[in-house]
Amino acid sequence: MTVGVAVFAQRGVREGRDEICIKVTEAVLTYVAIDENRRPRPLPLL
Repeated sequence: MTVGVAVFAQRGVREGRDEICIKVTEAVLTYVAIDENRRPRPLPLL
């Protein structure tokens, strides 16, 4: 399974200015099912 993640920060809130959102980082995470020997394994069919 692959999941995309983006993180945004709000700027200008404390200063009383117009609030803006800025992307501060992003990532793509890949999850892999593993067996008892820590080797990739197929997922069971539902």
